[in-house]
Amino acid sequence: MVPINASIINVSLPTISTYFGVGLSTVQWVLTSYLITLLGFVLFFSRFGDFYGQERVYLAGLAGFVTTSLLCSLSPSIEWLILFRGLQGLAAAMMISVSMALVRKSFPSQYLGRALGIYAVAIAAGLALGPAIGGILSGFLGWKSIFLVNLPVGILDFIFCYMILKRSQKTRVKWDIPGTVLQFICLFLTVYTLNMVEEASYTTAIITGVMALITLGLFIYQELRTENPVLNLKLFKNRKFSAFSLSLHFNYMCMYMMFFAVPFYLQKVLHLDQATTGLVLTASPVIMMTVAPLSGMVADKFGSRFPAFMGGVVSTVALLSMTQLTVDSNAWDVFFRLALLGLGAALFQSPTNKALMSELPSENAGMASGILATTRNLGMVFAVCYAGLLLHSAIPAELIESSALYGADAANLTSGLHLVVIFGAILSIGMAILSFTGLKNKKESIIEYEKVAVEKTIQVERKVVGTISNLVMVMTKHQ
Repeated sequence: MVPINASIINVSLPTISTYFGVGLSTVQWVLTSYLITLLGFVLFFSRFGDFYGQERVYLAGLAGFVTTSLLCSLSPSIEWLILFRGLQGLAAAMMISVSMALVRKSFPSQYLGRALGIYAVAIAAGLALGPAIGGILSGFLGWKSIFLVNLPVGILDFIFCYMILKRSQKTRVKWDIPGTVLQFICLFLTVYTLNMVEEASYTTAIITGVMALITLGLFIYQELRTENPVLNLKLFKNRKFSAFSLSLHFNYMCMYMMFFAVPFYLQKVLHLDQATTGLVLTASPVIMMTVAPLSGMVADKFGSRFPAFMGGVVSTVALLSMTQLTVDSNAWDVFFRLALLGLGAALFQSPTNKALMSELPSENAGMASGILATTRNLGMVFAVCYAGLLLHSAIPAELIESSALYGADAANLTSGLHLVVIFGAILSIGMAILSFTGLKNKKESIIEYEKVAVEKTIQVERKVVGTISNLVMVMTKHQ
């Protein structure tokens, strides 16, 4: 449900903008507020889950998610909708922060790549179903209905998980409240600064930008000196772990910029209805659902480097092909390009997810899961900001509020989309480069494994020899 609600709103943003009579910079907060609170608390709850139990945190988040979904559907104004979506993101943080740690608990290491491939399918399925469900429900029942779909699904999910998930033992919770608060403030100020740049409020943007940098410095200082940090910055001394995280951040930015920007192009330039827009947006996630498990299996057998590199290359080609979209393109032109982008993401994500989760010891599983979720959602937050900024650079905000664009206005919005995909292509090139920086080949993994095996064998041989020597000495004394 978490990825569904990260994408279900996208196809309805143009409709919500028209319904409340607000511009793009305001309506994007319906999405951004959800992502900010999700991102701001995901590390906190991942750390909390290590002590309190991932299963308990997940169930509490699921209950809160259902409740806030009902509140979103009852929102009387854009301000209330933004508020309730922020609370929904808080509940989502509780769920997504521990989900990958629960997956790691459930599968042995030799099947971890395949399991994480299935996990990627679940994420992709949410992203795939989100636009379609959002488009159909919003088109026939109004935009408020897109939140009501969470109620029956969430209730059934809660009952199912309550009966199946085995509760782990509680330990004393070690809090890092200052770190959590500083992280949230820094993220909010960063996003608000980018929003002010969109609205050309440069003085305010400079002030909030400086405040964001100061808060970031305080957060780093807090995390380095505290005994139990919400984010263990020392993990990033691991070059491979840092490369994994940064490359995933780039990938999620590429994907989510498309989910944010393409609906405006489809509805306002190509004049497609919401239901058709939702179906077009399913192209990438549907391909990811199909290919991601296979990519995970390949990573288990041959290593992560080659499929991750190919994922970056395919994503670059897909995004550059979108620069050929015009005001005269059709839905199929967009669908096939998004499908190719989904293929690149599927090739990239499963191997990289596996490599990231395998890089750290099991006692840091919750922290690694939280960092991975943070990487994904930080990419989503920045994707919305950057895509909105690039679109605004090509067309005035008041024109985006129009239900349809024609002539020069339509061409300008299309040019804004071209800027978005070019930026995404640059990020994809970075993904391909980082795949060689951080990811191991299968051969390298085998060599490392053989070294460990030889060391263990020598240790066992020494113990055996020592035991035999002791037995010989005992027998000699008795003789």
